[in-house]
Parts: sequence; C-alpha cells; structure tokens
Amino acid sequence: MSRHHRLVGALGVGAVIACCGVGVAWATVTPPAGTPDLALMVLQPADLAPGAAIGAQGYVAPPKGLTAEYSGDFTTASSPDGVDYTLLADNVAVGPTASASSTYFVAERKSVASTKGRRKIVRAIVHSAKKADHLKAKDIKFSGAGSAGIGTSSYVETLTISVKHNKVREVLLLFDDGTVEAELLMAGEVNERIPRSDATALAATIDMHIQSVLATGTTGPSGVSGASGTSGASGASGASGST
Repeated sequence: MSRHHRLVGALGVGAVIACCGVGVAWATVTPPAGTPDLALMVLQPADLAPGAAIGAQGYVAPPKGLTAEYSGDFTTASSPDGVDYTLLADNVAVGPTASASSTYFVAERKSVASTKGRRKIVRAIVHSAKKADHLKAKDIKFSGAGSAGIGTSSYVETLTISVKHNKVREVLLLFDDGTVEAELLMAGEVNERIPRSDATALAATIDMHIQSVLATGTTGPSGVSGASGTSGASGASGASGST
C-alpha cells in the first residue's frame, strides 16, 4: 500500500508498516464464510474526535497461519483527549485457534523488539529518507518498550525520528486476545509528544470491539470498508450491511 508521506514522520510509518505488518499491500479479498466481522473490531470514527478522515480499509490476504485480516487507517485524526495525529493505522487478524493468534503475536513482537528486528526497521527508514535529510541510524531511537496490559499479551514501544532539528514520534502497540491479534500504529505531528495513554486507550477500545463481536457472533464483511468509505462493496450499504 502507498502510505502517507506528508511529513517526516512518514519515514517511520512506512518502515514500521513494512517491517511489522501494520498495513499490507491493498488487494481486498473476501474472508471465508463464518469469519467474525473484523470490520467492526478496528477503530471506528466514533472512537475518535469528530472530523477523523478515513483512509483505505478492507479485508486483505491474511498472514500464514491466520484465517482472515482486516486493515485500515485514518489519514488524519484526533484522539478523544484532543491530540492530533497524522496517521492512525490498525489491523486485526483472526486465527483458527488462540494458539495460532499467540504464535503470530510473538513473531510480530520479535520483529520490533529484537536487535535484528530493530536494525531492519532502522535500515528501512534510512533507505526511505530523502538524501537531503541526511538521516543516519543514530537519528532513530526506540524507547519505552513493555507490556500495555491489554488482552492476553501485549507490547508497546515508542519510535523517535530526528531530522533537521525536528522530531517525530510514533507509538506501536501489539496485542492478542483469544483468537484475535491486533496492531495499532500512531504517528504524531512534528515535534509533538504522543501520550502513551492514547495508544493504550485506543487499543483497549479495539479490544472492546473484539470482545463484542466475538460475544455476539457477528460474521460477514460489513461496516466501513474500501477507499469509497461507507458506500463501499462491504460498507453499510453492502450486501451484508444494514439496508
């Protein structure tokens, strides 16, 4: 997927997306029959401050070992506490068993928490930077790694990119809960700090959506989907949406 390179922060966004699986190449697919409604598990406009701009959303080919995945983003958004973001990207994936979801979570955590994984991210960010930025590996810092206290297992970390006396911070949060694995990436405005509490609160909202869908047994593609928003093929006016 072509990500949003409007600000310096897009350097980190693009690299984290590529290396950690938050967002994938956009070729929407139809999930298997009986799949929980993943479109209702991700963040909804009502979870954010009014005015959030929806980007592309839809079902995509799931990673190996998982059954279905739904990925999406908001190109601009503000959290309920009024902090502005240049990108909020989240995705949820469901596996055939809780063990499959946990295995995928562990692999994703390793891709961002290990020395090898971080080096891969740093190389991708440096490679994607404009030559005029003179970005070097030392300009990219990871901090605050730890559990977010969400779901069965979780991991949260802040990435700071320094370019020409400017700093852009991004927070990545991963968690699994039962048969579902979820990921959230938040990119802040230039030189603005991102409250870790925003990521935790929004991830908790995603987890609440997950539990609601699983409890009610809602299945089939529905909700906001595709670049055309709520009128997309699997949107509110779609075959399985409200009529």
